[in-house]
Amino acid sequence: MAVPSSLILGILLWLLRTFISSLICLALGLLGIRMLTSITTEIKEFKAIRHNAEATALFVGGFLIFAGLVIHGSSLNPIFLGQSIIIGSYFSLQRLLTVILSVIVSFFFGWFFYIIFAKISPMGIDLDDINKSPIAIGAFLFSYEVFLGLIIHASLSIPL
Repeated sequence: MAVPSSLILGILLWLLRTFISSLICLALGLLGIRMLTSITTEIKEFKAIRHNAEATALFVGGFLIFAGLVIHGSSLNPIFLGQSIIIGSYFSLQRLLTVILSVIVSFFFGWFFYIIFAKISPMGIDLDDINKSPIAIGAFLFSYEVFLGLIIHASLSIPL
């Protein structure tokens, strides 16, 4: 049974759109992680997890979950649209802006949660205490990466 070349071209274009959309979202995620380190000035994230296998594994594991959520969302609704097999697929500025705004919202919530837990500490918990353990910092980064991945995945899943 022969596979039509138009089907193969359509699949390749879908993969290309998913790949480019994923790269854009992953770059935004890396920016999000960098922003987290600038928000949490009392926590020395990358300095602390360096040379600690468990903390590094938590960070990388969180990033893999983040990447999986981004790739899944990009596969469902890539930033580049077009269902035809014509190579001139168009760019969805609306979806890109939705993703960028969702990342900005995650920065705001990251800052807000940091202020609550590190500065106000309503439950008597000082977030800056995680500096005492590289594994705690790795778990913190893991959690933020999953949080950011869910936000980006949700923004990609919004029907536009």
